[in-house]
Amino acid sequence: MNNQIDKKEILVLSVVCAVMVILFGCLYASQRIKTEKPAVDEDYSLNDWTIEDSAQNNSGLEEDKSIYSDQPDNNIYDVYVSVFPTPDEDGKMIDFSSFGYHEPRNHDYNPTLNCNVQIVNEDEKLDPLLSLDKKNATIRVRGNSSRGDKYKSYKIKLNDKNDSFKGQTSLNVNKHSEDISKVTTKFCTDILQEMDNITSYRTTFMRVWIRDCSVPADEQEFEYYGLFTQTEQPNKTYLENRGLSSNCEMYKARDFSFRLTDVIKDVDDPEYSEHDFETVLGILEGDSHAQLIEMLEAVNDETRNFEEVFSTYFDEENYLTWLAFNILLGGTDILNHNFIIYSPVNSQKWYFIPWDFDSDLDKFKHSLPPTLKGGQKLNQVILHRRYFRIPGNLEKLSQKIEELVNTYFTEEHIAEVTAGYKPVVSKTLGLEPDIELLNNDMTPADVIPYIDSFYDIIQASYEEFRHAFNFPAPFFVSKPEKNTDGTLHLAWDPSYSYQQKTVKYRVEIATDCHMQNVIYESDDIINNYEDTSEKFDAGTYYLMVYAVDSDGHEQISLEHYEFMGAKFIYESGVLEFTVE
Repeated sequence: MNNQIDKKEILVLSVVCAVMVILFGCLYASQRIKTEKPAVDEDYSLNDWTIEDSAQNNSGLEEDKSIYSDQPDNNIYDVYVSVFPTPDEDGKMIDFSSFGYHEPRNHDYNPTLNCNVQIVNEDEKLDPLLSLDKKNATIRVRGNSSRGDKYKSYKIKLNDKNDSFKGQTSLNVNKHSEDISKVTTKFCTDILQEMDNITSYRTTFMRVWIRDCSVPADEQEFEYYGLFTQTEQPNKTYLENRGLSSNCEMYKARDFSFRLTDVIKDVDDPEYSEHDFETVLGILEGDSHAQLIEMLEAVNDETRNFEEVFSTYFDEENYLTWLAFNILLGGTDILNHNFIIYSPVNSQKWYFIPWDFDSDLDKFKHSLPPTLKGGQKLNQVILHRRYFRIPGNLEKLSQKIEELVNTYFTEEHIAEVTAGYKPVVSKTLGLEPDIELLNNDMTPADVIPYIDSFYDIIQASYEEFRHAFNFPAPFFVSKPEKNTDGTLHLAWDPSYSYQQKTVKYRVEIATDCHMQNVIYESDDIINNYEDTSEKFDAGTYYLMVYAVDSDGHEQISLEHYEFMGAKFIYESGVLEFTVE
């Protein structure tokens, strides 16, 4: 009988165990983390792969934000640079004084010198056991228009990763000569670090001392060069640190407005010149330009549907974020430079990466007419012009701008971000040489109030955008041609109303660039051309064409007259021409 009971107990126990296993299995299945299964096409073969169908085409620009775990870093780092005489390419010895021969926008002259670099925390003493006479880096001048400045910006390359600064061996040490507040780059990069669909940079404040080792030893000393901002170098390491593909084409715009010019050729073209190519686009990564040329051919082909072109080659969220950010910061220098374009191999997509923020947040800059502000002047660039003219796209840009205004550029958040900059400028901008580099309208006492005005400047840019796009799109004007009867043939690109209003044109011809002495006028022109009703003698004349919508909103052209004389003259919308 006991044997029978034991069998019954064993049977019950087995059933209970089985039920518990089933229940546990169900519980485990419901609680465990789900695993996404890749979508597999049973008939798919790698032999069928094309770049048009690449999975990477559907990926946005997703930056790994963990790279900014120690940001914002508002500490000051003291940098001591000993610059050594160095042989140039011809074997001739050159020294630190050679940097004084740089000219603005001239990249042909660009000597590199050997140096010793030591970076310590603020007011920390140099290690007396370290040799300051041993090469551990190279230094050259960087920048474009600032190359001719007395106090230059520098590119420093450290030789050894063990000597890296925050993991970086390529340092952009910027003097920010055009930056009124001297903290604009830091502010822009700190804000960009928070944003999706775009990348930023790690930036730090540096005080720099330079020792010229070409002078006699008893005359050598570390001369104070003031406050600089170090900005991370966009290169393979930069991309990999952000979880982005470093197998790519990446370029820095130097004189690039998305036109396929004669110098933009692929490397296997017999007429390719790397030197000429880099006058337009500086090559940061990549050994082929095929992807770039394919994209430019599509953008410039007016017969192709631009909505399809844009969706094929650009990521709209990245593009809109980049545009909105620059419009709010007043970044008008993105017409043909101050940005980077990046495309991973095995993808057709191109992404915008911001670069060079010195001229942002500048309320003293040359004032454009209100109708050309707020991003309207971007119509100079074929990519932006074609994008703006698609119905609904301006609304997308407006929504993105409002998103940034309400999320990142609130008064409270701007005050929070800039609070850490004020001790830095208080320690540096009242001293030589920084005090002499302040804007003519600024004293050291004005710097912190200027930083406190960032919110107001951004709000003003927002209002400029909202106002300017009520007007028709600006346009280009052709040089007038003389007809056989002495009259002139005038022609211009069509304008466009963002609100789909009717647009007509008005023309004026004057004998002076200020358009005070108008000698010919015609209005209510339906077409984008006109033959004058009057003859013109040989001489120099000035033409203005206006686009006027049905509500009377009047827009000028993208032409301008500029005269660099004893008195600088700049007249927007004016085209100078000569009649023979």
